[in-house]
Amino acid sequence: MRHRTLPAALTSFLILGGSAGAADLRFSTWAGGDGLALLQQLAQEYGAKTGTNVKVEVTPFADYSRKLAVQIASGDAPDIGWVAERDVPTFIASNNLANLSALGKDASFNLNDFATSSLALWKRGANLYGIPFSNSPLVLFYNKDLFKQAGLADPTVQYAKGQWNYTNFQKAALAIKQKTGSSGARVMRLDPKAWAGGLLAVLWSSGGGVYDKNMKCNLNSAGSLQAFGLMQNMMFKDQSMPRPGDQTSFDGGKLGMYFDNISYAGQLKDAGFKWGVAPLPKGSAGRVTQLGQAGYAVFSKGKNQAEAVNFLKFLASKENMARTAKFFPPPRQSVLKSSAYLNANPAVPASALKTALISQLGQARVLQTDTNWLKANDLITGSLDQVFQPGANTKAILDRTCQTVDGL
Repeated sequence: MRHRTLPAALTSFLILGGSAGAADLRFSTWAGGDGLALLQQLAQEYGAKTGTNVKVEVTPFADYSRKLAVQIASGDAPDIGWVAERDVPTFIASNNLANLSALGKDASFNLNDFATSSLALWKRGANLYGIPFSNSPLVLFYNKDLFKQAGLADPTVQYAKGQWNYTNFQKAALAIKQKTGSSGARVMRLDPKAWAGGLLAVLWSSGGGVYDKNMKCNLNSAGSLQAFGLMQNMMFKDQSMPRPGDQTSFDGGKLGMYFDNISYAGQLKDAGFKWGVAPLPKGSAGRVTQLGQAGYAVFSKGKNQAEAVNFLKFLASKENMARTAKFFPPPRQSVLKSSAYLNANPAVPASALKTALISQLGQARVLQTDTNWLKANDLITGSLDQVFQPGANTKAILDRTCQTVDGL
């Protein structure tokens, strides 16, 4: 999913429905912009309906997991909040999430409306520890004007012909750089801590990844090294891909292609260029896109669990998920396949949404992490800073990284 953040130094506390002392529920999120405004509105509506005051606490995504862990450990856990897919295993293993399996017997909630695959990350046996609100495979955003100037067939045309792969992705990026002067493609996000967004899809499509099926570090595998080699060539040989630290962004109009969740389209409403969305390229191991997932969870150490469950049911209802679907692809099938959702954004035609997003769900994969993920992520972030340097000995760097990650 798209992680919208506030400035890294800022943590905002937005009180809805009353003063801080009067708040009956604390809701934790990393939302920003219009997505946050909608959450504020929903909290106000819930308060008006039930008389429950809701305090929405906002922390930037880069700091969210660590701060939430500290709050829980110090006895200051929120009642309910967002949890990102990478943190689910750790929070479940540490018994920090309340069991929500009773929702399966609640006919009004209709848990069967959620795709079985969307709930897999949140289940342990018969227990359920969260309800996803976003089930978003990464898509490729591309600048139609730059493709036209470079004389290239756009990715949707190449995809329809069975030609949209990482070889042609690299060629397109190079042509855009050479013929327009703009950067060809960016895979990773601007924030180095969010390296997994985009990079994982390239690793998986090449047969690599962060962990193998036994949860051993896989960053130094042949498939992973192939993926890193592609990106290094694009950065340092072709010079078609911005290097880490370069702040060239797609919405600025000087970048040909970019991997992100469909919610990124919200940042392009005032774009001064034509753009479109397409599936990610195909690699040697197939077309594997990254499934960004986030969910609502009730924290087991919160003070108001019963009311928190009621608020979760309100947020994740069919009616309200249809509203949040404007920002986050919904895991409720009745919403995902509705004409209202498919035609909600005039900038993204229903046909493009079906091709780039819905048809890719079957090949999408969620990052499964170990319970030491916070430490592992810090180690990997530092290692990637070394990998994406001219002349880097990638295998040696990643051999050391995997040895350390496996030793955690």
